[in-house]
Amino acid sequence: MTVIARLYVVRHGETEWNRTRIIQGQADSQLNDLGETQAAITGEALKEIHFDKAFTSDLSRASKTAEIILQHHADVILVKDQALRERFMGKLQGTKGPANQSEPSLEPNEVMVERSVGWYDREIVPYISSLAENPDGRCRNILVTSHGWLISSFFKSMIAAGILECTKDLLEAWPKIPNASLSVVEYNTIGSGSEQRIGSTVVQYGDASHLTGTQILQDNADMDALRL
Repeated sequence: MTVIARLYVVRHGETEWNRTRIIQGQADSQLNDLGETQAAITGEALKEIHFDKAFTSDLSRASKTAEIILQHHADVILVKDQALRERFMGKLQGTKGPANQSEPSLEPNEVMVERSVGWYDREIVPYISSLAENPDGRCRNILVTSHGWLISSFFKSMIAAGILECTKDLLEAWPKIPNASLSVVEYNTIGSGSEQRIGSTVVQYGDASHLTGTQILQDNADMDALRL
């Protein structure tokens, strides 16, 4: 079994709207000072990793987080993609919960999942397949920065569908996705020839251990507002 790639998924650093529990959705809130510090600490934790690709939501709080992390990786091109945006919260954006789950302007959760999985199928699957077909012995690393609800829903959907594997211990623990937390998927080639397949395993999820000593919000105002 050979590791051919790792996908590092980072939630954006803290914003003032996170701190004051205002529903953000796709409103373009900015990192606060703590959020920039969290991104810098995450960047320090990942600085020894050679990133080959980098993707981010085009919303400022995610893209700024990626830019801070990539200060240690000046040769990496950062690709912004609207498909990695947080769930659109419609008329609830800029308000505080609790809120009506039936608000018609809300983006359906399944639509958010579809666009995140669509992005994965478009950008990640072909790349991982090409690495498996043309191995050179080097593990490729991919950075993605996005948002708490999207990250959580994406992982849960992919694990439920059997596309990503997850250890029982990690699945049972299933932590929340704090600001600047890290989730990692490891890709392995298993077998050889016509019997070869690619294993995709979640080895870290919502890990904020690198942020020890800083303030970390464990909740998500957008999700909490709908009592999910």
